[in-house]
Amino acid sequence: TQESARRIKRLGEVSQEISSAVRLIEEIADRTTVLALNASIQAAAAGEAGRGFAVVAEEVQRLAERASDATRDIENMVKNIQTETGEAVYAIEEATREVVEGSELAQQAGTQMSQLNNLVDQLAELVQDVSTTTAGRINEAVGELTTLSTTLQQSVAALQVAEGSENGRVAAAPLATD
Repeated sequence: TQESARRIKRLGEVSQEISSAVRLIEEIADRTTVLALNASIQAAAAGEAGRGFAVVAEEVQRLAERASDATRDIENMVKNIQTETGEAVYAIEEATREVVEGSELAQQAGTQMSQLNNLVDQLAELVQDVSTTTAGRINEAVGELTTLSTTLQQSVAALQVAEGSENGRVAAAPLATD
């Protein structure tokens, strides 16, 4: 797009050069009109001898008028080209600016997506760490509960044995006194 803008700007410069050439042609046409008018006056003053010269002066006058009309038409066309060129340059510059902004936004979005991916990875790692730690603690707690349960069962068994011994001793005591 920068190359297009450069070329369109160059087109605008060329149209300025054309405008300068058109102004020169218009100036020549104006001077030719004045010369043709002077030639007509001289031909009229010469009378019958200047009649042929008067015809030439009249034709030169018509050519000068046509050249003047054509230069006005060319000048209008050049002005239109300059206007269109200016608008095209502006549109290209705007499009370039928007492309640059869009590129910057896309780059920012890419950076943010990368940061988001990093955060997701960190979160997954954290969840894995928490899961591993929790599983380890649960296993430890289960182990401790198993040990505690075994100890309780042994204690209950020992109490039952002791109670059985006590009951046997209590039952044997009357026998021993007999």
